[in-house]
Amino acid sequence: MKTVLLILDGAGLAPGAHGNAITATTMPYLFQLMKDYGYAVLDASGPAVGLDDGMVGNSEVGHLTIGAGRPILSMLSRIDAAFSSGEWASHPHWSMLAKYERLHLVGLLSDAGVHGHHRSIVQAATLAVQCGVKNVVVHPILDGVDSVAGTAPAFLSELTTALHRLPGVTLGVVMGRRSFCDRSGNLDLTRTLVDALTGKSQLAEFTTTALKAHYPKAEADFPAHLCPGVRAVAARQPVLLTSHRADRAVQAARALAEKQPVFSLIELGDVIGPDRAFFPSRPLDDGLAFEFKAHGISSVRIAEQCKFPHVTYFFNGFNNHAEGREICVPSFPDKALAEHPEMSASDVAWEVLRALTDDTAQVVVANIANLDQIGHLGNYDLAVKAAKYVDEVIELVHSATRDRGWTLLITSDHGNADLMIDAEGKSIGSHSDRPVPFVVATDSPGKFGWLARRGSLANVAATLLTMMGIQPPTSMAASLVEPLASAGDLSNVGSLRAG
Repeated sequence: MKTVLLILDGAGLAPGAHGNAITATTMPYLFQLMKDYGYAVLDASGPAVGLDDGMVGNSEVGHLTIGAGRPILSMLSRIDAAFSSGEWASHPHWSMLAKYERLHLVGLLSDAGVHGHHRSIVQAATLAVQCGVKNVVVHPILDGVDSVAGTAPAFLSELTTALHRLPGVTLGVVMGRRSFCDRSGNLDLTRTLVDALTGKSQLAEFTTTALKAHYPKAEADFPAHLCPGVRAVAARQPVLLTSHRADRAVQAARALAEKQPVFSLIELGDVIGPDRAFFPSRPLDDGLAFEFKAHGISSVRIAEQCKFPHVTYFFNGFNNHAEGREICVPSFPDKALAEHPEMSASDVAWEVLRALTDDTAQVVVANIANLDQIGHLGNYDLAVKAAKYVDEVIELVHSATRDRGWTLLITSDHGNADLMIDAEGKSIGSHSDRPVPFVVATDSPGKFGWLARRGSLANVAATLLTMMGIQPPTSMAASLVEPLASAGDLSNVGSLRAG
């Protein structure tokens, strides 16, 4: 059975919760499908997707787990393990960096672990000192998107205390994340980061008072400030980026590498290869992409630019162009999202509908980005508008799959727009730890039934293969459905029992 996997980025389940933009009122078509076909509830955070206990899921981890069909140890866990074991301390890059007069660390001051973690900044500074680097300047990039808005002063205080114990380590430039995390291709914006770090921009002196005063205006990016007595990044001094995930850090690496030697914890696209990464990529050699290829199944991958690596590189287990046809839809710039909660959802939907008419396509994997990208703005009313547009896409795609005899699987990679306001009435723009829905919509009666209504994102892959009549490999978590048809050809699979 030909199948569409529609991933609603940032759509968690929170029945009856306050501040929830994912409801039967805001997304009536989705909830009607859940009622008509039944649904499973999938964990998308913590150990179920390879993260630490209590750590909230994210798009990279979500798509990686969906594509692999099993939880994969997160990069943060890999880094923590290498720090504890001494493996990271023994890396030859440290002896190379110790030859320089000064090392600059640049990384997200975040507790979310989505693109970086404050723990990695402290670990990198600690090892730099232990391995002979005489002077280390830490330039923290404030989060407030993946971390809860307003938490930066407390995190910065904790970071300052930790670094104070390390000889020769100081704070440098403190700034918001916009120019560091941009991935639109706007290098002019990213170069403002470089100008701030290298002293080309006139920066105000950093004080905790200035930072705390900023937070009534937390929707604005904190301007770059320079801590007193700190030197800017001089020509040819090395920069070490402490990001855990490539997509938000590639532009920053590219702009910095124009004038500085740049190292990173991870590989960053075509900018930082294994020769300057402490933790080179470990591509998987199994998962859905490999199953598609082994069974001669042709897929189409569709997403906006901001989520395109997730349905390709991450979904494929850190492999580029592993399988299938790839369609990247242009995204609005981040700064324009508040005026465009619709984003490019209709263009993504149109590409999905076109793929359904392609006789060679057997699987479509598509990401609808609105509920995550708009959810990050921390505006409940905008998230409700985004939910409306996403629901319209679901209706269009379901109607088309039903007319053409395709199966439609709907899930999410993590929560976000389901938690927009906290108990005190404050806006939230970060991911939630809530589970996500999983709907299997197919209309030929009597061929499949639910085995379980509770699982994790790791169960999606085996379920998709089962619906296509393919036996999942033993490396994958179990399918949530079972065939009820007698043995034989399963090419005409049918609908699940709603009970």
